[in-house]
Amino acid sequence: MKADDLLVLLEVARSGSLLGAASALEVDHTTVSRRLSALERAVGAPVVVRTGRGCELTDLGRSLLAPSESVERAVGQARTLAQPGGVSELTGLVRIAAPDVFAVEFMGPAMARMVRTHPGVTLELTSATRPMVQGNGADIEIGVGSSQPRLETVLLSPYVLGLYGSTDYLADHGTPTTREELDGHRLVYYVESLIRVYELDVIDELFPSHRVHVASTSVHAQLTATMAGAGLGLLPAFLADAQIGLRRVLRHEVDVPQKYIAALAPRSLRRPATTVVMQEIRSEVRARQHELMGRRIRHEP
Repeated sequence: MKADDLLVLLEVARSGSLLGAASALEVDHTTVSRRLSALERAVGAPVVVRTGRGCELTDLGRSLLAPSESVERAVGQARTLAQPGGVSELTGLVRIAAPDVFAVEFMGPAMARMVRTHPGVTLELTSATRPMVQGNGADIEIGVGSSQPRLETVLLSPYVLGLYGSTDYLADHGTPTTREELDGHRLVYYVESLIRVYELDVIDELFPSHRVHVASTSVHAQLTATMAGAGLGLLPAFLADAQIGLRRVLRHEVDVPQKYIAALAPRSLRRPATTVVMQEIRSEVRARQHELMGRRIRHEP
């Protein structure tokens, strides 16, 4: 049994697929498959099972995770000893999954600081607004709404949705001061049939007699449509408040509380740099609480 084969098994467990492990290890997937086959020959039984969704570890494979982690730690310690003065250098891949608007507005600055401070770390970010699912290969998963069953989640930050219109749109159609005055206004929001996070399915409750006229699965598309005068957009305050051409309407009547939550991969599958990356994300969010809660100071021209 070779130590490298155990490291491959550990990465397959983290990524959930041969391709994901190959990407993390910077090899091709045939090398990953060959290493797994060598490990299975050495232990005399399968360690992974290929499924339609990727790879799952067998009971034997799971029993090898602890020694695989020990090998990883030993390799890390050897690298530290090889550094001048024995200074530890954080290295490795961290995969992050986040809703698209959070990814654009918050992850970019956090990732930039992370790689400046720890140039040996590689970050991969995927974005989609969807329910959180354990086993998708992410070390850190950020989602909207309540904690999910079987996931150990923490509150990252509350935020709010508000109703916004462009200055030109409001000049042409009037600025509503009550919900009743929304009659005749167009709404911009998500495609109702494609909303996968139930906490975001709020239109019927907020505006029972209205329908969405311009819909998109992309929050940034909703934003640009609202800025172009398509209608009144129900948008995250941290995004819309930054746009000079938008005005918030019905601030007290339409103030929809939401929250971002975060889940880390199970400790046995967590890549070493994950905790430090999570700390950087928390730091970015803490520094911008006023934006998330719709309290950004506006400087109108």
